Amino acid sequence: MAGNRKRFFVRFQTWARFQIGLVLILLVVNVQGSAAWGPQGHRIIGSIAESHLQPEVKQLILEKFNINSLADVATWADQTRKKRKEENPWHYTNIAEGQGAYDAERDCPNGACVTEKINEFSRVLGDRSAPLSQRKDALKYLVHFVGDVHQPLHLGNKKDRGGGTLRFSYKGEVVSLHYLWDGGLIEWRGSLLQYAGRLSAKVFADEVSMWSRSTVSDWANESRSLALKVAYNIDQEGLTKAYIERGREVIDLRLAQAGVRLAHLLNTILTIM
Repeated sequence: MAGNRKRFFVRFQTWARFQIGLVLILLVVNVQGSAAWGPQGHRIIGSIAESHLQPEVKQLILEKFNINSLADVATWADQTRKKRKEENPWHYTNIAEGQGAYDAERDCPNGACVTEKINEFSRVLGDRSAPLSQRKDALKYLVHFVGDVHQPLHLGNKKDRGGGTLRFSYKGEVVSLHYLWDGGLIEWRGSLLQYAGRLSAKVFADEVSMWSRSTVSDWANESRSLALKVAYNIDQEGLTKAYIERGREVIDLRLAQAGVRLAHLLNTILTIM
């Protein structure tokens, strides 16, 4: 009898260790997947921008600010807001439901939103009298915020927190609409550099020229329009194949536009230094 109890407890301990190990594995997988696009998407934007920087600007960023790669600093602003909660609103601009365009006085009266922060940090970066540390931080904020303003639901409805409170079933999980547009819809293939390279290869010279002639308000209004016409446009059938395919096309476009426009912004500010 004692031998049987001993064998039972040995088998139970082995089973318990297996179950605990399986739970830990699943937790790791879920944590990694939950932040899938945020950092990856921002790094892709940084990589695309890098390829459009003027050589002298790229050299200046390296020598003056000690930044070797825009992709390497693309997630810095997300790290700082974990310590400084007051920075959370800097990453988006909520729009009142029913409003089709961004209005600074109505939507960002205190200047604490992504659209106005891009303007603010552009001024800081271009101010040669400002401390170098402040200008370096401004550069890192810009690398991130130009990406944020191109995500359609960062110009989403205030009522649902940019799709954050809207839930849908996707690939066996219930996730927010905001998560899907942060990149959950993307089918990642290959490395981030390869993905960025594929997006860059699809951009024509006339598109670079056209995209570069736009303003921060234009970027915000584009995102607002895409939020209303595409992101929120989900029928009763839920996330259909057509919706997912259209979403992926829009996300790829916005990543490419953000990279090109970030490069143009930095080229414009830093070539007159």
